[in-house]
Amino acid sequence: MLAYQLIRSSKRKTVGLQVKHGSIIIRAPHYVCEQDIAHIVQAKSAWLQKKVAEQNERPKLKNNTFQENSALSIDGELKTLHINYGLFSEVIIENNTINLTLSNRTKSANSEVSQVKKQLETWFKQQTINYLDKQLSKIAEQIGVFPKSFKVRLYKARWGSCNSKAELSFSSLLAMTPAWVFDYVIVHELCHLVHMNHSPAFWQLVALHCPNYQSAKVWLKTHQTQLHWPTV
Repeated sequence: MLAYQLIRSSKRKTVGLQVKHGSIIIRAPHYVCEQDIAHIVQAKSAWLQKKVAEQNERPKLKNNTFQENSALSIDGELKTLHINYGLFSEVIIENNTINLTLSNRTKSANSEVSQVKKQLETWFKQQTINYLDKQLSKIAEQIGVFPKSFKVRLYKARWGSCNSKAELSFSSLLAMTPAWVFDYVIVHELCHLVHMNHSPAFWQLVALHCPNYQSAKVWLKTHQTQLHWPTV
């Protein structure tokens, strides 16, 4: 099954298919059911797969090495890293470029790659916290659960977790994913406050609050190489 982001609009009269930055976007009127949309996607699967492959050819040649012109995924879109030095350390996103400024004071410290990696890790963590501050309580209210707390760490092998104390953990690398995929991870962990397992009842609850959860799971799997965080 192809992963795609579904965007509904009351102004649309037809279903539109788009491939952008290697991801499939489907725009559809509210009255078209998801089953019909799935059939359209299936019918156009060869064309969609060709477009996704074409757009992913260039990113595959550019790995995240924390060096000039390496590529990183932010909000599901690959962007090119540009490194410079200035008075203050900062990260600014401009269109398809990550403008990362290292402080002049750090020039003689650790290697540039190590500094860039550390600064990006701090930035990704803050971006993930900011999104959770905005979305977590809202989605929790919709589900009817009450998480005790959440923390964000650089997890490389998992996107989130939930324990019996209602404490949630999320990977800072979630800032690399599109908002609709990030929301799925939030829903997934919050649903564990009701079902501390992956039973059919758990997945039914996930589907109720995130109907496109299967597409989100596929997106995470198919974009693994873009979401990799190397060790330097």
